[in-house]
Amino acid sequence: LIDGMPKTEYKVERNYLFGMGDHRDNSLDGRFWGFIPEENIVGTPMIVYWSWDPNIALFDIFSKLASIRPSRIGTLIK
Repeated sequence: LIDGMPKTEYKVERNYLFGMGDHRDNSLDGRFWGFIPEENIVGTPMIVYWSWDPNIALFDIFSKLASIRPSRIGTLIK
C-alpha cells in the first residue's frame, strides 16, 4: 500500500531513496518506514553489526538469543 492504495509499482522521486533489509520477507525496511530523504544519508554501510533469526519472536528471549548468527557478525558488506 502507498498512501492507503494498493500499488504494483511506484517511482521513487528525485532526492529520495528506498532502503531494503537483508531479510526481504521480514524486514522493517523502506516498506515499513517509507522513503528516505537523500540528505538524511550520512554514510555507507560497511559491516554487519548484529544478526539473529528474524523468524523468532522478540518476546521469546531465550530462543532469540540462541538464534544469534555469529558467522554473519562482522561480515563486510560489498
